Amino acid sequence: MMNRIRIFLSGSIAACALLVTTATTAATQIAPVGSTFVVLTATPVLVGAGVGVDKIGTAALFPDASGNLIGAFAITGGTLDPDLGNALVEHEGSGLALSRNGTTVNLENFLIDTTLPTDTIFGKVSVGSTTLENVPLFTLSGANLFLSETAGDALVSFLAIPDLGGAQLGFALTNPLPVPEPETYAMMGAGLVLLAFARSRRQQKVAVQA
Repeated sequence: MMNRIRIFLSGSIAACALLVTTATTAATQIAPVGSTFVVLTATPVLVGAGVGVDKIGTAALFPDASGNLIGAFAITGGTLDPDLGNALVEHEGSGLALSRNGTTVNLENFLIDTTLPTDTIFGKVSVGSTTLENVPLFTLSGANLFLSETAGDALVSFLAIPDLGGAQLGFALTNPLPVPEPETYAMMGAGLVLLAFARSRRQQKVAVQA
């Protein structure tokens, strides 16, 4: 009987491990945990152009030892496909506000999209009563963060600053985590139940022998 339990338990644990592995091989939902961090090494350029930078919503903004601003934007969801190395990482409810001479340009709800030939960060842009959705704001090359030509043109138009389109603004670091599949929880639970049952049987056998 104990041998059968051990065989069944080993098979369940192996199946659980296989399911945990295969669950992440297809596109899965991203858990709303952690943050994407952006180091704005172009802070001196923005300050020199008279641009103020502020946080929006749940974002955090603080300076590093060199005076460069670091933004933290909570990951709120998305999808992840480890097989293809693709991800759509959502950051709803946070962003940056760039202001100059009484005009503020709000950049919000960042979406990191690595499914395109060039990794791109999209977002909502609003200036006064004007709002545009899904605007390509930044591009990524590894961790290097560049202002898109579209965003550069917008800042020239609204804030009357030199064209920074294509210029590197800093670095972006993110680490999205997949949400475990329900089947994974079920198999893990089954493995734990069987483990507890086997332990109970072993304790009963020891008690009888004593």
